[in-house]
Amino acid sequence: MGEQKELFDLNRLNDLNLIEVISRLGVRTWRAGINHKMLCPWHPDHDPSLVLYNKPGDRHCHCYACNEHHSLIDLVMELEGWSLQEACSWLSKEFGVGTLPRNAYVPRPKRLPVKAEEPTDYTYIPMTLVDQMVSVENSLCRCLMHMAHSQHAPWTPQAVEWAVEEYRIGSYALSGDDDWTVFPLIDVQGRVCNVKIQHYDTDPLSQRFGHDNRNNDYMLGCMLIRQGELKPADGLKPEQVKFRSTCLFGEHLLLQYPNTTVALVESPKNALFGHLAFPEMLWIAVGNKHNLNRTALRPLQARDVMVFPDRDAIPMWTERLSALADLANFSVSDFCLRHAPADQPKFDIADFLQMEIMGK
Repeated sequence: MGEQKELFDLNRLNDLNLIEVISRLGVRTWRAGINHKMLCPWHPDHDPSLVLYNKPGDRHCHCYACNEHHSLIDLVMELEGWSLQEACSWLSKEFGVGTLPRNAYVPRPKRLPVKAEEPTDYTYIPMTLVDQMVSVENSLCRCLMHMAHSQHAPWTPQAVEWAVEEYRIGSYALSGDDDWTVFPLIDVQGRVCNVKIQHYDTDPLSQRFGHDNRNNDYMLGCMLIRQGELKPADGLKPEQVKFRSTCLFGEHLLLQYPNTTVALVESPKNALFGHLAFPEMLWIAVGNKHNLNRTALRPLQARDVMVFPDRDAIPMWTERLSALADLANFSVSDFCLRHAPADQPKFDIADFLQMEIMGK
């Protein structure tokens, strides 16, 4: 008898992030509106004519010169000269998509989300307070608006305004500056667990442009209590108030986009940059490495999650998420490692986009 071939989950392989797949093959792509394009491998192509459509659930390519129309797997086979078995084997190993046992049902079943436990002893910040802060007049949005006017920018000023509305980004006055950037942490039930603020260098000529220039960030919950803008629940003293610390930035958008592939990063800033440059994915931030745990990541249950750790954090994220493989379909990307300059051990998605847009 001949050797039995592995069975592959073709649905999942064909729905991998098409741009990430092409990037790992070392093929150059160009932005084409919200899509990308590349030289078509099905005909002699000197002016990129193959458009890559990267919408989750409908990832494919189409050449507007020779009219070829193919799936992600077809494109990999054509680029590398591989058989179907060889292409699927490479994709499965490269992106951590397991093979299937014989006679298995091919589409991977979705797990049913587990309802989060209802905390009873947390204080939440009224959404009305957040709504009063929502504004593009903050230090990070000023950087994004400046970058939007570059010929290399993949986003427009209008896209920044839309991102502010989606994520409820805002402005806050502190220590003489009225443009601290507000990042509300809103859970899947629409409750504001806390509000993080940071300040960014807005000088385009500075080497620290678009980076934190106060070397600190603050959580507003306790500050609002001390200032009297937020009242403790009945019977609680200010020092007894507790705010939930495990909420993900952008968590409230998970129910709004239930079928969209999630992109997971560390900082809210990276989530915002990613959202603007790659809007086909839903960008969520854990806030810090301590939130790489089952409790914090529970809202991602049953989701397909592309993970983009900072360059120096890839081993740690890979190890921690491998222990949570039953929670969601995590695929850890080495994107930041592959694109980082050799002299930058700490390099993230925002650094990559600033380098591409502004050359630094």
